[in-house]
Amino acid sequence: MEKTQIGLLGFGTVGQGVLQILQSREDLHIAKVLVRHLENYQGVKAPLTDNADEILSDPDIDVVVEVMGGLHPAFDFITRALEQRKSVVTANKAVVARYGPELLALAREVRQSFLFEASVGGGIPVLDALANHLSTVPIHSVEGVVNGTTNFILDQMDQGMSFAQALERAQRLGFAEQDPSADIDGWDSARKLTILTGLAFHSWVAAEDGVVEGISRVDASHIHRMREMGLGLRLVARAERHPDSIGFVVAPAAYPLSHRYLALHGSQNAIGFLSEAGATWLEGPGAGGVATATSIVSDIQRIRRSVPDREPITLLPSFVDSVDDTYVVFMHDPERPLPEVPHILRSGPGFMVVPHKLAELEGMVQYRYRAK
Repeated sequence: MEKTQIGLLGFGTVGQGVLQILQSREDLHIAKVLVRHLENYQGVKAPLTDNADEILSDPDIDVVVEVMGGLHPAFDFITRALEQRKSVVTANKAVVARYGPELLALAREVRQSFLFEASVGGGIPVLDALANHLSTVPIHSVEGVVNGTTNFILDQMDQGMSFAQALERAQRLGFAEQDPSADIDGWDSARKLTILTGLAFHSWVAAEDGVVEGISRVDASHIHRMREMGLGLRLVARAERHPDSIGFVVAPAAYPLSHRYLALHGSQNAIGFLSEAGATWLEGPGAGGVATATSIVSDIQRIRRSVPDREPITLLPSFVDSVDDTYVVFMHDPERPLPEVPHILRSGPGFMVVPHKLAELEGMVQYRYRAK
């Protein structure tokens, strides 16, 4: 079998991880790597270019790996690669969440593969398990902790830091971007939940249509009060199948200190599925160059060794609502009126989401409802 020639778009942490793995492979060869500034990579032992056309228009390149991040020009490059009859592997959750159905349709039209295992869960083979094993029976719900930045911040707050102090430390140590909004506002988790929901329920829910709330309004006093209750906090993404809709929520959620979520630190992720077969959990590194690169190389191997899937996943639009959880609102000011119940997650002065009813506590108000 001939070597598979690979064009690599992007050479950050993940791109370097891909190169590191493939340097020891005889069947997979990096033909060209796209970088922004050639002068910054003088010592790299790989064929570099700053011109994407040298990859996208090269007839000898079989697979394009996109690890640039962001919507554009990544989406445009992926589209061009597929149109040039090249299979594409990406780790770009933003592109997959926004354009997944469109790119899957294009891949089927040109009889190529569009694979994105690394877009959710980093080095955890969650999408492969979901698409090829777990979905053999109906799936009722999917949930998980899928963002390491918020894990780190909440860990630091549990040790006494304020949110601002924890965020500053996360940025200083490289756990958070200089613009951390995608992580702390919940959108990184929501985009991953869109992808999980599409494969679990065959319904494509735009992240913007769900209920999405990050951790920026979590106060140190909330963390302290929950600790006294034997609870800890994580940012949880959760979707569940309803008769006529899909529940879709990303929000800070409280669990007993013994729960698996509270053992997650840094980039560790945990994703669970409840199906007719029971509960299944997958845990592992959700980020990191080599960890994420393992999922990318796995997708490349799948393309190399198998005939691309000709049977399309039917992805239908769906009415979106909330999950049926308990929403607890912390009232700092007892004279302050409660927010409208359907908008608690967006307008509460402080809140958490729990999967069960808690005992009534002074200064706290809790509801159980299903948004319509």
